[in-house]
Amino acid sequence: MKQLLAGVVILFVVGFGSFLYRNTVERPGITAAMPQCTMEAKICPDGTSVGRTGPACEFAPCVLPNVEIPDSGISFAIPTGYVADENAYGADTRLLAAFIKPSLAGNPQHTIALYRFETGEGQTANDVILENSRYQPADMQAEDFSQFRDLSVNGKTFRETTIERFEAMVHSSYYLVRDNDILRFDITEHDVTDWMEPGLSIRDLPEHTGLLGILRTLQITL
Repeated sequence: MKQLLAGVVILFVVGFGSFLYRNTVERPGITAAMPQCTMEAKICPDGTSVGRTGPACEFAPCVLPNVEIPDSGISFAIPTGYVADENAYGADTRLLAAFIKPSLAGNPQHTIALYRFETGEGQTANDVILENSRYQPADMQAEDFSQFRDLSVNGKTFRETTIERFEAMVHSSYYLVRDNDILRFDITEHDVTDWMEPGLSIRDLPEHTGLLGILRTLQITL
C-alpha cells in the first residue's frame, strides 16, 4: 500500500514538473510579453500625466484637450470649445493642425491653425516669416518687421502680427523660430464689435486669449 501511494506521489511530481517546464522553458514568449514597466510619468500639456504601458513600455498618449504631433515634435492643449476641423486639410502640406469653434452667429466660425515652414537653403528665419505674412484684404506681403511685436511665453519668443481687421473679424499670426523651421499659429476671431477702434487690445480678445493658452502649454521635443 505504501509503495502504491509513493508511486502516485512520484507520478504527480513528475507530471507537475513537466507542466512547469513547458510553460517556462518551451514557451518563454508568454513571460517576455508581460514586461514590468517603470513607474515614470509624462506630463501632458494640460498638466495631466500618463504612464508607460504595453509590451514596449511606451508612454500612453495624452488625451484631449491635448494634441500631439510627434513628427514635428509638438504638443499642446486646445482651448475649450474647439474641435478638429477635418475639412481644413487640402493641398497645403504646411498645415499641421486646424480647429474650429462656433461664433455667436454660428457661421463663420472662429478658427485656429498651426503651420510649419521649412527654412530653405540660403534663407533666414526672417526671410521665411516675411514671405509668409500677407496682409489682407489686399494680399500685401510684409516687407519689414514694423508691424510685428515680440511676445515672450514660458521662455519662448513669438513674433506677432495682425493680418486683418475687417467687419467684426480679427486675424493674427504668431511665429516661433526653431533650428530648421518656423511654426506659425493663426487665430481668426469673429464677433469683435469694436474691431475698428485704434486702441483695441487684440491680445485680450476672448479667442486670442485662447490661442495664447496654446502657446503657454506648447511643448517642443524636436
